[in-house]
Amino acid sequence: MQFYLAVKGIIRKEDEILILKRNAQDEHAPNVWETPGGGVDEKILPQEALLKEVEEETGLKIKVGEPFNVFTFVKDSGEYKAGITFLCEYISGEVVLSDEHSDFRWIKPEDFKNFPSIPSLYQEIARYAKK
Repeated sequence: MQFYLAVKGIIRKEDEILILKRNAQDEHAPNVWETPGGGVDEKILPQEALLKEVEEETGLKIKVGEPFNVFTFVKDSGEYKAGITFLCEYISGEVVLSDEHSDFRWIKPEDFKNFPSIPSLYQEIARYAKK
């Protein structure tokens, strides 16, 4: 079994975090709310991949901080992923979404439970909210 690497970022701006809603036509988890991130290409560090993904998905400049969580999941296509979530700080920019997402929100972490998502992300953000 081969795992591919993914990265995610909990992007903090004051006391809120950024969440994105996946596009309704997405092949994996359409209309689900998530944190920004994506796959890691070969020969690139996870932190560099996250900077690139956040820039592509949101147009924001961020500072990637410490790793916060390690996770695994299986995409709807059957592909296995192992991932790292990093704590990140907002630096600058206004959110401009790519085609991958249809909406965004800056929310208090404890409010994430009110958005349709996946169980492991609810757990991750609840753990972050207690930090």
